[in-house]
Amino acid sequence: MPKPLRLLAGLVLCLCAGLAASALENRVFELEHQRADAVVPQLQDLYGGEIQLSATGQTLVVRAQSERLSEIETLLRQIDRPPRQVTLSLRHRSTAKPNGRDRYSAGVYSTGRDSTRSLTVLDGRVAQITSGRIARVPIAERSGWRPAVLLEEIEMTSGFLIQPSVINDDQVELRITAVQDGPLRGRGDYETADLTTMRRVRSGEWVELGEEHQRRSARGTNRVYGSQLHDNRLWEVKVDVLPAP
Repeated sequence: MPKPLRLLAGLVLCLCAGLAASALENRVFELEHQRADAVVPQLQDLYGGEIQLSATGQTLVVRAQSERLSEIETLLRQIDRPPRQVTLSLRHRSTAKPNGRDRYSAGVYSTGRDSTRSLTVLDGRVAQITSGRIARVPIAERSGWRPAVLLEEIEMTSGFLIQPSVINDDQVELRITAVQDGPLRGRGDYETADLTTMRRVRSGEWVELGEEHQRRSARGTNRVYGSQLHDNRLWEVKVDVLPAP
């Protein structure tokens, strides 16, 4: 074979090898413990536009180069582990504000056994706090963190929705939505307003959720015996990360 033809053949072989190396492949990963859409953000942060992802339930489809697919397979073995458990504890302190002035009575934390409520949930699940009680929100396991959707499905007029996300053994990120009903002017119905905040807290640390305001008067049959009081109940929550299984 003449030398020019040998050079041309070599270039063609190199080009074909390069094209084969850069060819994209599809691979299906079946996760055992995690939802596929929960791991998508982590993979996107690592690989960006190098990969294409599709998530349904616990099935993850990845389109990428063969080398990247092998890396992702190894990474998913580390990510796809049983979710951690956390214990949420709830307590409050009460203060009184006479006649609307800015003078509060001394607040006492209610930390006795009868006043502290606790609930153990899985990492990433949603808990509901209302009327001094804390409970799981099963529907959130299907719809995810969508407060507007959750509030249409559960009976909740005011309180908090909480979603803990374990960062490590010592830190937890709390997603908190405060729900408060208020009457609309000139109308008899109520409109729910919600506000979501993110807080990073230490395991075992008490943090403030917010206040619940109430107004009451001490009245007799024909006269008022006491001044009007504004009761403020400040709710706090503590998150304890349980040991990994």
